[in-house]
Amino acid sequence: MAQEDKAKFTGVFRKADKNNDGEVTPGELKRMVINEFGEDISDRDLADMFCCLDRNGDNKVTLEEFLGEMMKKPRRAEFRKAFDDIDKDHSGSLSTDEVRQLVKSRGCSDADIDKMFAKVDTNDDGIISLDEFMAMV
Repeated sequence: MAQEDKAKFTGVFRKADKNNDGEVTPGELKRMVINEFGEDISDRDLADMFCCLDRNGDNKVTLEEFLGEMMKKPRRAEFRKAFDDIDKDHSGSLSTDEVRQLVKSRGCSDADIDKMFAKVDTNDDGIISLDEFMAMV
């Protein structure tokens, strides 16, 4: 497990764990998604996400469960495939139009999409590179 990745994901977990009890509830996870991405998440998407993280089914996610899921080796390959699927023109980066097509179908406004894009496009070059995409996920 790469220490840098472990530290990053531990920070994400701690940020989500608002009451500092060492566990993330569905409500805390939902607030974290809203705060990080500036958009709400449907109850169904939240349940799917939470189910993947809550390995023992006790309706809370511990740091160990969270790290176990986040640090799985296949994740990079899965996210690379998702990136390639979004990259319709096969340029190796994501344009605002490609991101807009993906996110607009989920009911996000143009302003929300622009805000999210700007947050992920850390070098402000108007595109999202694979590295920026991976840092987001």
